[in-house]
Amino acid sequence: MIYVIDGFNLIYKFPELEEMMYNSKLDSAREGLLQVLDKFMVKKKNQTIYVFFDGKKGTGNPIIEDSFGKMKIHFSHDYTADFYIKQFIKTNYNPSHLTVVSSDNDLIGFCKRYSAKSQKSEDFAKYVESIFREPEKDVDEKEIDVKLSESELEYWKKLFSKKGK
Repeated sequence: MIYVIDGFNLIYKFPELEEMMYNSKLDSAREGLLQVLDKFMVKKKNQTIYVFFDGKKGTGNPIIEDSFGKMKIHFSHDYTADFYIKQFIKTNYNPSHLTVVSSDNDLIGFCKRYSAKSQKSEDFAKYVESIFREPEKDVDEKEIDVKLSESELEYWKKLFSKKGK
């Protein structure tokens, strides 16, 4: 699955990150979102995530592309994140493999024109939170590598060798 995420749109769907935004802690909120998405990628294997943020990484910072773990991060500088997301969709060799996460109706309409999937940010945030609430899978007994002591091994060898006699 390839997710293309409108970063600031999604930040406001997580209450603790939204509070950071209202308290002018932009960098902390952005970092918090990336950490949430990174944990999501650990839980849900085989995910590719591109996150697009409006503006610059920091005042005077010329970086346009960056990474966080396995995620690719894009900063729009003088354009909007929506503009770059649309360019990403248009230039993608197979837009139908993309799922754009945004609640922006214009962007959702654009996705439909290019056969890209879309998911509202609030729905994606609920999905991510539900993944974190899932209980850990029990380990199948077959997957456990049991190490027997030398005396235990001898006991079982003797037991099974007598059974055939």
